[in-house]
Amino acid sequence: MEDRLDALQGVPLEVRQVRTALTREFVGLLDLGDLPALSPAQRERAFLSRALAAKAAQLVSDCTAAEAAEAVVDGADDHGIDAVLVSPATAEIWLVQAKWSDQGTARLDSTTTQKLLHGFQRLVDLQHDRFNARFQRLTGRVTAVLNAPTLRIHLVLAALGDDGLSQGGRGLLAKAASEFNKVGEILDFEVLGVVDFHSAARRDAMPKPVSVTATLSDGWHTNSTPYQTYLGTVTADELAMWYEQHGERLFDQNVRYPLGPTNVNTAVIESLLTNPHEFWYFNNGITVLCDSVRADYFARRAQGQPVRLELANPRVVNGAQTVAAVHHAYGLRPQTVAEALVAVRLICLDGAPTDLAQRITQATNTQNHVEARDFAALDPQQELIRQDFALSLDKSYVLKRGEPEPAPAAGCNVAEAALALTCAYPDADLVAGFRQDSDVLWRRGPGGAYTRLFGSRPSALQIWRSVRLLRQVRDELATLADGLEGRGRVVADQADLLIAHIAFQLIGSDGIDEPGDEWEARLEATVKLTGVVLSTLTDRLNARYGQYAFLIRTFRDGQSCRHLVSDVLRSLERGTDQQTTAPRRPSRERRPNTVPLLVENGLISDGTQLVYHPNSATEKEALRHWLSEAPERYLATWVNDSRKPLVWAVDGRHYSPSGLVLRIWEEARWMERPVAVNGTRSWYLPGEGSLAELAGELLADAETAGDGPGGE
Repeated sequence: MEDRLDALQGVPLEVRQVRTALTREFVGLLDLGDLPALSPAQRERAFLSRALAAKAAQLVSDCTAAEAAEAVVDGADDHGIDAVLVSPATAEIWLVQAKWSDQGTARLDSTTTQKLLHGFQRLVDLQHDRFNARFQRLTGRVTAVLNAPTLRIHLVLAALGDDGLSQGGRGLLAKAASEFNKVGEILDFEVLGVVDFHSAARRDAMPKPVSVTATLSDGWHTNSTPYQTYLGTVTADELAMWYEQHGERLFDQNVRYPLGPTNVNTAVIESLLTNPHEFWYFNNGITVLCDSVRADYFARRAQGQPVRLELANPRVVNGAQTVAAVHHAYGLRPQTVAEALVAVRLICLDGAPTDLAQRITQATNTQNHVEARDFAALDPQQELIRQDFALSLDKSYVLKRGEPEPAPAAGCNVAEAALALTCAYPDADLVAGFRQDSDVLWRRGPGGAYTRLFGSRPSALQIWRSVRLLRQVRDELATLADGLEGRGRVVADQADLLIAHIAFQLIGSDGIDEPGDEWEARLEATVKLTGVVLSTLTDRLNARYGQYAFLIRTFRDGQSCRHLVSDVLRSLERGTDQQTTAPRRPSRERRPNTVPLLVENGLISDGTQLVYHPNSATEKEALRHWLSEAPERYLATWVNDSRKPLVWAVDGRHYSPSGLVLRIWEEARWMERPVAVNGTRSWYLPGEGSLAELAGELLADAETAGDGPGGE
């Protein structure tokens, strides 16, 4: 089902990810044949409501997606029951009431509960003829289970919201359970909210664990203190079969995937094929982590005796190149490779500290050259970004070297993401630093850029749009360079990242992580200015440093880059040609973003005071001293301007919510500040909530007023 990005503005990230996951899992499985007259938007909402009911049934019963979809009975005459799942084997019935909300604000109240109880009563009273045709298909199974002596009935209330079940609704359910269970424990109830569905979406996006068998011959050793460890050898052909069966899944926790025919790997293959009996002496072996180990001895149960170890969720954290090289050699001469032994170190993580796997991985990767970028793959934040790409955008985010690269339209890798975020960063010093040493992107702490780029975990949408802007500016520069000669061509080639940085300053970060086509229109307008920026940069470069300046060194110097960016932006701002002005947000007839929505509805009066609240503990700690020096730094006054509604108490100038947060970060000299911010979540109306929350309430009210079919 097609995603309508413009309909997702202001929607929390978790809700967008649940929406994408439900669509991916249940499209084509759910019947919407009873809803022919609905508009596309209403039809999509009905689909999502039924998909939510199906997912709820799947979560509580562990059935398949197809079985869950078959259980959906939502529609006319459903009597408050959206899904009925029957298990004759266990004599269980699950009755699901689901409430979808596009904004993640669905509520489970007394009315919702009463509808479900009404349908439940009719079901147990065998009034099945009152239900719709979908339910009629299940009548035989329902009746049979109702007559079973071990009958259990589970009422499931599922809502895409985080308010939980109201006190009144919980009281109704408790009373019903108390009355029904007088003859035995038959009825219970369960409540599912947005947290449950988002957790399920994240689990579904993660790769499923594998298992392998390691056969250790005579002479192996084990140590149980402090963690269960096995040291021994396995035959090379057994190792080759691990890779044959599971491929690169074995290396999910490694810093990189196999790199192909490097010099080291070529030597491994040659050693296996020419002298397999001595391979063990010349190879460092592999290190494998696993979640659990089950030992199956061939004869006597004793250390050193032949044993077969079943490893649950194995990860080759050191030796990925060896495993891939062994597999390659095995494909050439299997009988020869079968004669070789490979040293293995097996470490069971059951009961170990949560960070042990990461520390082992970092410490053991030395046989092939490890780049600074490789260790970013171990950052849990990067895995969350990868999941965000998959769930929110249905795109790939490649973390490790050696992993197949996605097609340009299908995603990006972490290196391209880091470079795009570097160009988007407000300070041109990062771009200059990258020109000096590309590893600066992966360093943490003072002088490094990694924390500034990824510390606050930018959203997948923000990263993807940043990558696209960088790509399009570079493509435009490549086209322009073909028609240039001399200094102009050199600037186009050498200053591509600096020009992209200027483009990011022109477009601004407002709305970059909000779905919709408004930012897309600004992107297109900004890319069209690439030629103007290139020409202006060349002129400003000549004016400031002369026409004989050493360009390569100039673009590697942070101070020079900052001066040039400032010169170019001032020149563009003074320009009278329409093409040389920064792109403005286009007028829209579709659902507005947060600020236009608040202005349009007149929710906040002119002159109302707003307060700045840092959104994270890191941000709060970084700004605490600076803000406390002058309390007015926290304060801004609201004016009903859809572009710049905040007047800062410090300087009296007008800002957008995100623009003012970025200004505060800059004034506070927060060196580790993120690339962008959603400022509507940082400015609060005392006693009412953030700007984003106020807009969300408006959208929720509008949603309730226009409630379509399928939700009850």
